[in-house]
Amino acid sequence: MNDTPCQIGALSPRERQCLSLLARGLRYEAIAKTLGTDVRTVEKQVASARKKLKAATREQAVAIAIRHGLLLVEIG
Repeated sequence: MNDTPCQIGALSPRERQCLSLLARGLRYEAIAKTLGTDVRTVEKQVASARKKLKAATREQAVAIAIRHGLLLVEIG
């Protein structure tokens, strides 16, 4: 996993929303429905977030974003 420090402003608000919903276990289809967009747009947002975070997978992107305080995840 790449531990390059991330800047708080590195991700757009929509990229953060997508990663946050991924962290809650939603699939792309459910994320698209929740955000009122299409699946392809969600795929592009997640891909953009992965690139900015230098993450190999979407799961890794979520982990990096949480670790660097870019996402807040509710527990319980």
